[in-house]
Amino acid sequence: MHPKSKKMPRLLFSFILLLLVSCTKNSFVDPETEESTGRKATQVAYYIPQYAAPNQGVLKAEQLDPKPLEETGKIVYYENYIFINKPQEGIHIVDNSDPSNPINEAYLSLKGNIDISIIDGFLYADQFSALVVLDVRDIENIQFIESYSVPQIFNYDRYWAFDHNERAEDYEYVRFENIDDTQGIVVGWELEIRWENIPKNHYFFLDGFTQNFDSTALALEEVQSDASVISQAGSLARFLPIDGYLYVLNQWELILFEIDDNYQPLRFGKTPLNNNAETLFQLNDFLFIGTTTGMLLYDVTSPTNPEFISSVDHFRSCDPVVADEDYAYVTLRGGTNCFTTRNELQIITLEDPKNLEVISSQLLFNPHGLAIHENHLIVCDGTAGIKVVDVSNREKPEVVNTYSIPFAYDVLIDYPSAIVVGDGKLYQYDISKLPELELISN
Repeated sequence: MHPKSKKMPRLLFSFILLLLVSCTKNSFVDPETEESTGRKATQVAYYIPQYAAPNQGVLKAEQLDPKPLEETGKIVYYENYIFINKPQEGIHIVDNSDPSNPINEAYLSLKGNIDISIIDGFLYADQFSALVVLDVRDIENIQFIESYSVPQIFNYDRYWAFDHNERAEDYEYVRFENIDDTQGIVVGWELEIRWENIPKNHYFFLDGFTQNFDSTALALEEVQSDASVISQAGSLARFLPIDGYLYVLNQWELILFEIDDNYQPLRFGKTPLNNNAETLFQLNDFLFIGTTTGMLLYDVTSPTNPEFISSVDHFRSCDPVVADEDYAYVTLRGGTNCFTTRNELQIITLEDPKNLEVISSQLLFNPHGLAIHENHLIVCDGTAGIKVVDVSNREKPEVVNTYSIPFAYDVLIDYPSAIVVGDGKLYQYDISKLPELELISN
């Protein structure tokens, strides 16, 4: 899924970064000065962040000719169009009027983007730390509404534009200069060589570097609104329209925007979640929030005032969630990003919303997105392909079919079709004969 380039793989880079950021501050020295007591003058390679202010053209979008799907992220479906995020880069727009022959129609360059949602032809997206809005009612002439941008909302990946510089390999010490968010959005990194006095027998220590690694998010069922036509999403979505409001997640908090009559987002309110939140899913008056340590359940009868009901905890992992009238379905994924080795499906009864209980589980390989249709779950199980799980007996879920594809990442249902993305490809299946899936196009 990662294009072959000079860029370090994200996990490897993040691990190395932890080792290179030092708790010790060393003064700059004159390179002509020889060793002082207990120190030596050494050249240090520094990566220096490059900044741009939002009003310097960082928040923008550009409509381009279609590009091949290489790295696929989150997906939404809106009025016969599939919008597929390319993490941190932009959005592929696919005309799906004929599911047997989807047409890659356009590409929208939108740097720093991960999540999207659409309300009545207006697309809401994160772009670095800002919430931005685009008018997509005319796919051939998409408009970026600059005056609708809301700055400083999201904790974004400040290392999104990092490129490993081969020159740094010539130096024993490599460091990253601290980021100052008051200077703007980080749009690049430059290498600078400095002389410093380094203590002899100097060791590097782990510093407080944190990042939201997991861009593998999806969410699922179509959320109905009497007043608006809104997009469907996969099961790891962080954006969710609810009755004239846009709910968004920013790690440890839930933020609400009121969408006014002109579709401009207005800051409305926010509430702490006390958990690192990853996904949103609504069913009737219930809001399900998947977090790295469990599932949270909220009452959104009043969309302006979500009320916490209860939660169910699990070991730290990546945690998308979907639900039907009586049960919630959670996949736990292990791996380096998710801080656990558990890979399984859990089924949670909603019989008593104030006392949630896990009633069963099913072993999986490395699950990502999932979708529910009646008595069957469709689970994207990473390199293990697509799994169809029979949940007619919720206490004894059973994998009844497996469909091999290189990587299954995200899924949403537009019955009788299931749309799956993964490894730079788009797959569509006829699910009218579940548990059998019939390939329509790829």
